[in-house]
Order: sequence, then C-alpha cells, then structure tokens
Amino acid sequence: MNEGPADPTQPSGSGSASTPPGSRFEDLTNFEVPSDAVATGHRTAILVTAAVVLFAGALFAVLYVVLLLPFASSERGSSVSSALVGFLLVYGSLQAVAGVLVLLLRQSGRWLGIVLAVVGIGLGIARASSTPASGLVTILLNAFVIYALASSGPAFRRG
Repeated sequence: MNEGPADPTQPSGSGSASTPPGSRFEDLTNFEVPSDAVATGHRTAILVTAAVVLFAGALFAVLYVVLLLPFASSERGSSVSSALVGFLLVYGSLQAVAGVLVLLLRQSGRWLGIVLAVVGIGLGIARASSTPASGLVTILLNAFVIYALASSGPAFRRG
C-alpha cells in the first residue's frame, strides 16, 4: 500500500552503510599531518616577547648599576662591592646578547637565554627577601623566558 522508501530518514542512493550520518567535513579518516608542518625558522610572538623580556632585564641590570648603586653607597657611607657591579654589568650585557640571538633564531641564543633565566630566578629568590613584589615579578618573568625558549625549539631549527 505504501510505495515510498522503507526508511524515510535515509535518502535513497546517497552514502553507504559504513559511513555514519553527518557532514562530510566531520570525516577525519583521511586526516594526515604532514611532517613538514612544524614551522622552522619563523619568529613567533612568544619568541619576540621572550627577547623583549631579556632586553628589559639587561636594561634594568644596567640601570641598577648606573642609578641605584651610587645613591645607595653615598647615603650609607658604604662602598658597593666592585664584584657586584661587575656581575650586574656582565649579566646585563649577556641578557642583551641573548635577546639578539633569540631574535636571530640562533640555537646558542636559546640556550644562553635559558641559562640566564635560571640565574635570574636565583636573583629573584634572593631579591624576594628584601622586596617580595619585585622578587616575584623577576621570578615570573624569568620563568616565562624559560617556558618560551624551551617550548619553541622547532623555530630554532633551520629548514
């Protein structure tokens, strides 16, 4: 009596019995990620931000030597250790070099930045005893640099 298709929800002649209902855009059976999908040699936003943090650290180290240490030594009558001044100048200049090398996507800049960030975390912990807010910010910024440089390894490979 009823001469229509047996199952009105399935259109006649379209699709096979093995494919589930849905859009053809949802079919991921033939989805393959090409092996060259990792971006090599491309500067990402996180790397630029890490380089900016390294440059800012270099600037603050030099400003600390130039501006704050002379005032600290003149008020208290104590001289600031020349070893501390030398360390801060070397540390600041190495941070600037690491920032440049990270922007140039050099592998040596990546490792130098990670090592300097570990030293920066140590300095932040030491600074946290006298100025907790400044020490915490130093620790967090250096932890970000470590994260950014460690997670962006493929960008430093030459393709």
